[in-house]
Amino acid sequence: MSNLLTTPPGEVIFANILKPRVVNQGKHNEKLQYGIVLLQADPEADATAKAFIGSLHKEFMDRYGVTAKYGANGRPWKKETITDQNGVETPTGLVRISFTRDTMTRSGTELPAPMVQDAKGNPWPAAVPIGSGSVCRIAYSTYLWDNIDGGKGISLNLLAVRVLSHVSYNPGTVPPLAFGPPEQGVDASTLQADESESDPFGGPESTEEVPF
Repeated sequence: MSNLLTTPPGEVIFANILKPRVVNQGKHNEKLQYGIVLLQADPEADATAKAFIGSLHKEFMDRYGVTAKYGANGRPWKKETITDQNGVETPTGLVRISFTRDTMTRSGTELPAPMVQDAKGNPWPAAVPIGSGSVCRIAYSTYLWDNIDGGKGISLNLLAVRVLSHVSYNPGTVPPLAFGPPEQGVDASTLQADESESDPFGGPESTEEVPF
């Protein structure tokens, strides 16, 4: 495949690559789609991330010219943020890059699932979900588009995933890097336990049944 490309390693989130999920594209317009989001460092501070994201931007400019503008959803990358209880978004210092793969073409031809393998190249077991925080490399191809409604853009077609470090899937967990890089403040590894407060219930209790 002439357009087969691979990403640098990075932590992933939302890895629905073993089973597709339903994606809404407006009223009465749903489809099944595989997807994964790769986290990368800020390209302004990291040479590897800069080269990777820069290569995507260069492909866009080579096709449409250096003055071309991206449509509203024309970039598959954006700054990763966390939203507090007041709806305020705060950057984490990372960039998230989205890869997707439909289960069918627009003409109705069925597409195979993305290949998923371990670090040795062995097939990944279908019954072992890949949780947020796993480290992966992704094989992909690019698709450049220009339409009246969405403007110009570039999409990343998910082809394969190699899992380098696995974190078990746990629904409801927060990605390990949700708060971004380490901050100044308390270091829990230096704290000493207070034995008097170690058991708030004061030890074993009666095993008799509650009388009601």
